[in-house]
Amino acid sequence: MKELVLFIILLIWGQTQLFGAGVIKHSNELRDTIRLRDDSIRARMLAKENSRPNIKDAIRFVDATAYTVTAPLRWDGDDWLKTGGVIAGTALTSLLDKPVRSFWQNRNSGAWDGIERAGFHLGKPYAAFILTGGFYLTGVALNNEWAKETGLILGAAYLTSGAIQTLMKTAVGRARPATNEGPWAFDPMSPEAGYHSFPSGHIQIAMVSALVLASRTDNPWLKSAFYATGGLTLISRMYSDSHWLSDMAFGTAISWFCTQAILKRMDNTHYSNPFNKLKGIQWSLAPTTSGLGLVGIF
Repeated sequence: MKELVLFIILLIWGQTQLFGAGVIKHSNELRDTIRLRDDSIRARMLAKENSRPNIKDAIRFVDATAYTVTAPLRWDGDDWLKTGGVIAGTALTSLLDKPVRSFWQNRNSGAWDGIERAGFHLGKPYAAFILTGGFYLTGVALNNEWAKETGLILGAAYLTSGAIQTLMKTAVGRARPATNEGPWAFDPMSPEAGYHSFPSGHIQIAMVSALVLASRTDNPWLKSAFYATGGLTLISRMYSDSHWLSDMAFGTAISWFCTQAILKRMDNTHYSNPFNKLKGIQWSLAPTTSGLGLVGIF
């Protein structure tokens, strides 16, 4: 009888152990399955988020544009010295305007005509739209962050440099070479295209394209090819007698400064919302000499 009772106890204990091991094994398998499923869901959600235009991209675009446009408010002595150097350099370049124009007036061939057409199209606004939209939408479609970022940088650089050159060319009102009035003829705020020579809008667009794309690759051959497209536009606008050399020089400077500012800002806000830092500011009222002021501590 004792042996039977002991046998039953051992049998029950063995079944319990087997059942417990099975439960633990099943529990572990279930846990692993749930974890893999959750990881898969998170991966799909992240891929979906990165593969479509989102508010973060729009915020970073607006932030970089505003940062560049307001840059003069943050300039120090070195920045103003650089600005003065660009102005002085442009003035010196203008001394070459007449002889350079004479050089291009003596050029006339089918090959130069082809270069002129190529450079003309590379500096048109539709080229800017095609590159900006092409890179960004490709990045969205293929979930490629590099392409999306390139599109954002291009768009912001085109917008800021384009706004500056558009305002300047109307305000300055410099006569184009083809008017035959010389490099020192001006009619500020003129609505006529013949007095919208300074700075060049074509070189502004073409150089933004070249500078941004060259900055997005480490291959020296590709960099050279991108810079060469800017050279085509420079030749094109002087060969067609549309701009003076100094127009091209100043337009290139605008593109360079705006592009560098955009690249720096976009790099600083990469994968982040630049306005998030505002959430950490503690606001309070403080007495001032003229009353109360709002003070932010961060």
